Amino acid sequence: MTNSAFYIIGKRGSGVLFVRTTPLRVASVSHKAITAYEAEHPGVDGYARVAAAAKSMLLSQDGQPDSELDEVQIQGIEALIAGRAVVSEADFAFVGEVTDAGWDFNRKSQSPLEGALQAVGPSGASAGELFEAILFDTPNTAP
Repeated sequence: MTNSAFYIIGKRGSGVLFVRTTPLRVASVSHKAITAYEAEHPGVDGYARVAAAAKSMLLSQDGQPDSELDEVQIQGIEALIAGRAVVSEADFAFVGEVTDAGWDFNRKSQSPLEGALQAVGPSGASAGELFEAILFDTPNTAP
């Protein structure tokens, strides 16, 4: 059985991103899908519901016995997120918007991230192609 790190990152107005590391898998729940869910469920905070469900799934798949959340704990996480609390188990997380202007200039001065930044930059791999970004000073290539 393969162990894999799993990242769930949500930002109101942008959606929720799911990243599994081994094998590399990326998926998202769009802001549009979340607001459509909220419209179908009046009074429900869609981001809070996604966060609570994602955390519950994460714990149920951690390989540890009896680490699942009960309904009260799920509702607690939902209440925290609905109340705009920031909940994270990451050492750091940066979320922002970027523009393509000046990207090539900026990425050349970001060692050891050059390969990763090339992969996600405006001239990176075309949509639908996923590969691991290599954190070295040499250009990144698809497997």
